[in-house]
Amino acid sequence: MASDYSEESAVRHTTDPTLARSVIEERDGYPAHVPGSEGEGDSGLLRVGFRDRDEDLKEISWEQFREEFEGKDLAAIYREDEAAVDENRPVVLEDEETAEEDYGGEAA
Repeated sequence: MASDYSEESAVRHTTDPTLARSVIEERDGYPAHVPGSEGEGDSGLLRVGFRDRDEDLKEISWEQFREEFEGKDLAAIYREDEAAVDENRPVVLEDEETAEEDYGGEAA
């Protein structure tokens, strides 16, 4: 009998920016900002873009990604089998606390 538990068990999260980069690159993603989301003291909403569907995102460097990922206490959410996590996206970024609450356990 299939259950949601087995599906959820495949979901992982990491707060390590080096591992996040590897996961993102393995899934053909890139670090990006949402254009027009810049605020006072903030360079914009950090996202993972995918070339076949995110032409509106502004690609940023991996160094800038690392700085913001760590500075904003983010976690990369992904499935080991590379299936979609949310809205057909194989990697999403969330607040570290939210990731721990939603997916349990310590980050990889």
